[in-house]
Amino acid sequence: MPKKLKLYIGTIITLGVCFLYYTYTQVEQTDVLGLVFFLFLSIAAESLAIPTPNQRGISVGFAIGFTTVLIFGVPEASWIASLGVMLRIVNHEGKYIHALNTPVYKTLFNGANIVLSSGFAGICYEALGGIPGQLELTNVIPMIASIVIYIIVNAIIMSMLMTILSGDNLAKLLYTNIIWVIRDYFALAPLSIIMALAYINYGILGVLLFFGPLLLARYSFKLYVDMKNMYLDTVKALCRAVEAKDPYTRGHSQRVSELAYQLGKRLNLPRRTLENIRFSGMLHDIGKIGIDENILNKPGKLTAEEYGKIKLHPTIGSKIIKEIDFLRESADIVLYHHEHYDGSGYPSGKKKNEIPIESSILCVVDVFDALTSDRPYREAMTEEEAIEIIKRESGTLFNPVVANEFIRMMGYDLEVEKNAG
Repeated sequence: MPKKLKLYIGTIITLGVCFLYYTYTQVEQTDVLGLVFFLFLSIAAESLAIPTPNQRGISVGFAIGFTTVLIFGVPEASWIASLGVMLRIVNHEGKYIHALNTPVYKTLFNGANIVLSSGFAGICYEALGGIPGQLELTNVIPMIASIVIYIIVNAIIMSMLMTILSGDNLAKLLYTNIIWVIRDYFALAPLSIIMALAYINYGILGVLLFFGPLLLARYSFKLYVDMKNMYLDTVKALCRAVEAKDPYTRGHSQRVSELAYQLGKRLNLPRRTLENIRFSGMLHDIGKIGIDENILNKPGKLTAEEYGKIKLHPTIGSKIIKEIDFLRESADIVLYHHEHYDGSGYPSGKKKNEIPIESSILCVVDVFDALTSDRPYREAMTEEEAIEIIKRESGTLFNPVVANEFIRMMGYDLEVEKNAG
């Protein structure tokens, strides 16, 4: 483990322990039975976390944590939330992951993260006038503020960790981590308020009556994730169909998809646009299903007629994609990914700003990967040779802004000095 990472993890764990010690000394009396009850609920909720394809996860554990903030305050809410995370049992790809088979530093880091997030949320709630165990209409502002503080503290801790691990920009990671959870957390907050009211007025039995809706919310999340996974499986199946037709492009679509996605992130495109780029990159050659494989795999130079048939694949691909509801927004991206900045491309001869930025991204990445891959009619170029071609054709074949950013992304710092058109 790098020294910088060790230092960061150690710092967060130390801060978490210090926070617990300091707040523990402020406790006068506590509801032991209530703490044990909510601890079991917290462990159950965290154990039902739903893994997602992007290495994140959707959990309803926040609802239990926020409920304890409203009922008990600090530090009890921190105890319950952190132990819920550290003692959870998750089934991941057939293996059960729990505290006993997870590295100690990971377990402690996760616990410290939640201690600090829940703790500062609780401090904010009380500082703005919220009184644990007494819910009134005037508590709305403290509630909203405490949720925001929880999200921000958690996002800062995780974003700094991810920056150390990946080297990505901290501000971008922070924005992504906040956007990822803010909608779900505010959607769960009303359930937390209802459970807090139920416990204050009716005790444990009242909470159990409302734990069902929380599980229903979890089930809804699972259906959503399953649907997304089904979408991804559909796209992958379509990619395999293209690769079966044109074996020389095996892996090409996946590489184009990933490079295009990373380039889109560097250009600060919205999350929905990035998702469309990722799907479009995987499916940009789907139209080759309609092209004779003898043409696709021809070792020699194509005739004018054969090249004309090849040029039909963006149009064919776009028509196929338009028939799939969740891919419809990618149809035009695929249709125009062979358009050139100077208007010399196909199928419509679009130029400059007439070409969607997503298509311009695919155009650059597609050419780069094609040049650096073996094809029936030539051997692969080196990466440096491909970059030189992209530099040379910037402002003619390629959008110069996109080309320049791609070159930088690939680690080549020379500016693209072509005239922008």
